[in-house]
Amino acid sequence: MRDYNGLELRVELAKAKNDLRYMITDNGIPIHDACLWLDFVSLNSYLTGERYAYALLRYLRFLKVNKIHYKEVVNKTVIEEYIKDLLGLGNRIIDYESKITYNAMSLYITVVKSFYLWLEDERKISVNPLLVHSIADTNKTFNKTKLLYGQIWKFDIETTLLSRVTYRKQRDHLKWYTEKEVETIRKNLPTIRDEAVFAISVETGMRIGEILGLKMNHFNPFEATLEIVRERNIENRTQVKTTERTIHIYSSLIDLIQEYIITERAYADINYSNFLFLNLKGKHMGQPLKPRNFLRILKDSGEKSGLKRNEIRTHSGRSTRVQQLVELMRDKPELGITQTYIDEELGWRSERSIKSYEKGYSMRQKRKILERIKNVSINKGEGQI
Repeated sequence: MRDYNGLELRVELAKAKNDLRYMITDNGIPIHDACLWLDFVSLNSYLTGERYAYALLRYLRFLKVNKIHYKEVVNKTVIEEYIKDLLGLGNRIIDYESKITYNAMSLYITVVKSFYLWLEDERKISVNPLLVHSIADTNKTFNKTKLLYGQIWKFDIETTLLSRVTYRKQRDHLKWYTEKEVETIRKNLPTIRDEAVFAISVETGMRIGEILGLKMNHFNPFEATLEIVRERNIENRTQVKTTERTIHIYSSLIDLIQEYIITERAYADINYSNFLFLNLKGKHMGQPLKPRNFLRILKDSGEKSGLKRNEIRTHSGRSTRVQQLVELMRDKPELGITQTYIDEELGWRSERSIKSYEKGYSMRQKRKILERIKNVSINKGEGQI
């Protein structure tokens, strides 16, 4: 891997009132195109902006070492060399086991694609190097196929000269909790605050960014609701990716949240914060809790519960709630749970969103369906006699 320690390219963070920006600077001077593009990709998620910033930084550092400006990239050769550099191959093309995953490599390439697509769409390139001319075209017309699509956008790691690389296996994540896992994790969480955050996750399906973005006025114990509002919370970098909505919650969850408010939160709120969930101790006491901090707490508790630390993620609570609603919709139609109800509860705009969360039919459900089919078939046969 190349040594980039001598380069002055870096990611910097700027905050102003309720706005947060990721910037890439060269010797302290912002790279204008890169900063504008990062503003664009950060609109819906600070986390995406951060990940993309460091991925683009890696690419720009590679170009700087090789004395190439990003506007001078006109063919996939540069991208191939960049991938070789990521893998630490240099000029060697051999059977090689990579230290990064295929998904990680895909992220780096996705960032390059997205950046060049944005450059072209915004007409940031005065002499457009992204158009390639077809030999079959006449001198009056030419193929408008963009280089971005024709060479960079369609660049496929699996079909390049690096196809012999073996990528490190992507980590598996725990997608759904069992009832027993939910119970044991809750018992091992160290504070009432942590139990409340976890309970909201598995009982409502709210994203961690939505939960930690809650303000005091978003909790209404009299109406038994939590209000999900789209706000840019630069204090803990949380955002709502789904639609604004009101979630009705169980009385037991109301009691848990109120217990936290009058005990732990009352002691920790030294800054008179309007955020519901705060840091309870340390130098950041009183400041809003960040998703990464809760993930660490969740991993600690999950590990004590017998789960593998690297499998634990905050999103599993949301997936668990989705699966619970889907199974109830299938097993107990009298409850009135419909696809529309689930979409509204989870804040989805598309009916297809549920597909990535479902784990299909359980064996119990399959047996019940089989019995129903059998009875229908027998009854049909008897009617024909």
